[in-house]
Amino acid sequence: MDNQYGVAERRMARLLSRFPRIKAWAKSRYAQAAYYLAGRHDVPYEAKRPIRDIGSPGASTFFGYYDKSPLSTDGWLLCHSTVLPTDRPVRPQDSVNVQVFNFSTRQFVRPVMSVPTQSFNWQQGARAQWLDGDQFIFNDFDASAQRYISRVYSVSRRCETRRYDHPVQDSWRREYFLALNYRRLYALRPEYGYSNLPALDEAGVARLHDDGLWYVDQHSGQSRLLYSLRDICDTDPSPDFAHARHKINHVMIGPGGRQFAFLHRYLFGRRKFDRLMLAQADGSGLRVVCANGMVSHCTWVDDFTLLCFLRGPDGHDGYYLVDLHTDTLQPLLGGLLDAMGDGHPSTHGHHFITDCYPDRRRMQHLLLGDLRTGKVEPLGRFHHGFRYGGQARCDLHPRFCPQGRYVFLDSVCSGRRRLYFLELSAEEES
Repeated sequence: MDNQYGVAERRMARLLSRFPRIKAWAKSRYAQAAYYLAGRHDVPYEAKRPIRDIGSPGASTFFGYYDKSPLSTDGWLLCHSTVLPTDRPVRPQDSVNVQVFNFSTRQFVRPVMSVPTQSFNWQQGARAQWLDGDQFIFNDFDASAQRYISRVYSVSRRCETRRYDHPVQDSWRREYFLALNYRRLYALRPEYGYSNLPALDEAGVARLHDDGLWYVDQHSGQSRLLYSLRDICDTDPSPDFAHARHKINHVMIGPGGRQFAFLHRYLFGRRKFDRLMLAQADGSGLRVVCANGMVSHCTWVDDFTLLCFLRGPDGHDGYYLVDLHTDTLQPLLGGLLDAMGDGHPSTHGHHFITDCYPDRRRMQHLLLGDLRTGKVEPLGRFHHGFRYGGQARCDLHPRFCPQGRYVFLDSVCSGRRRLYFLELSAEEES
């Protein structure tokens, strides 16, 4: 990992955050210069375990975000598939297929199910996720009603079993799910929104009292606005909030289903600031956990601990374990991984897995760590070409399967976006 960007480079990037357009231009030019000076890459990927890809050889496949497992407890594998070019932003007329494979047969070319959807992005797909071992939910667009919806399918029955008038962001088994406004996301962070409907205009973005997070009961289909953006802004408010544009993203329900974490992001022009917030699924409580300016990616370790990449109270950006009893931060492994920069952590028991953005040689590193022993093991590195950038970038987004035996990741190391998996040894998964 000698080709990682250094402290001085990260400090300069942080200083340029005040000027987002200049930062984006400078970051792109610097990355290209560093790549050629580093001698380019020598292999598409290197992995300590054999890896396999999913899907027809002529298709691009991916799962989406790092907070869900593609594999169900019944052994069905979920992914997105398309023959469209995936190195450009999604267009309103584009669609992908949500496909299901039988993981136990290791036959990953012909799916047992394939359902189209028009509402997706390259970062999170259609938010396809398992509700139980057999049923999965994903987002779509209802053209007749001109609204985003979510649809539930059963693998055993090979048919749609339910649809809801709200698009899913995160779900809790077959009990409830949380929804947000993807038109607001499309206006303020296009790579996480959908393009079927126009982005909210400035007047729509300014409306805070009737937009926010919705609770949808999966049994009755009834929904209610659980927390409005006005509620969120009125929680430990800042005078600056009146002059900012606000959004919610990265909602993650805790292991017990009673509480969830999310990011409140507010923007001044293109400059963004983050707050990590904790809320109750019954609407009884809402509070700020961390508000030091930057919170990037989080995952649950247990019901009262989060593992996050964020800015600490001393201004240091790194991985922290967040104690939700006390809202105190503990550097992960004494800051061992902080020099690699931001990543996408996932946990299984006392193990965690994370990645990094491309280094000087455009390699993304995959790491397995142990919270008990502090041991960190590199599992592989994967090339990410300049062809995939901006909204079309491909983060590894590593995720454990429910039993912890397999790790799934998305990569463009072959020149095509593909979903891969590798198997951990018995010692690594235990």
